[in-house]
Amino acid sequence: MKTVKNDKGFTLIELIIVIIIIGILAAVAVPKYMEIKEQASHASAQGILAALRGASALYYAEANLKGSGNYNMITLVGSGTVVGAANIQGVTSSAVGEKTFSFFLPGGYTYTFTILTDAALPTTPAGIVCTSWVAAAGEVQSCANW
Repeated sequence: MKTVKNDKGFTLIELIIVIIIIGILAAVAVPKYMEIKEQASHASAQGILAALRGASALYYAEANLKGSGNYNMITLVGSGTVVGAANIQGVTSSAVGEKTFSFFLPGGYTYTFTILTDAALPTTPAGIVCTSWVAAAGEVQSCANW
């Protein structure tokens, strides 16, 4: 009699090895992905901070030319302003006060920028810094060295 041998498919050992390799790749890739996502969010926030500082310099120059007028975060971030008109995709403003501006970025990150020093005409524009950022997990971290 003839025996029929079925050589189609993979053995159990081959499947287990493939699953182990996929698990190792996932264990390495997921943390790296999270780190890259955080770095991208920080880069976006730093770009927004630079835009705020640029808007501050523009308002400072305009106030200097007119010889009067102070400005605050509402002036810099409002809808008809330099930063407000930029309409940066994915940025959702959460709170705008006279001294602070908080916003969300995709991925669950919240950033807060603050005017630390008011503009002093005719010598000094307002000093704007990042005071904190909050990750999706809820821990508040400093970003003052930006």
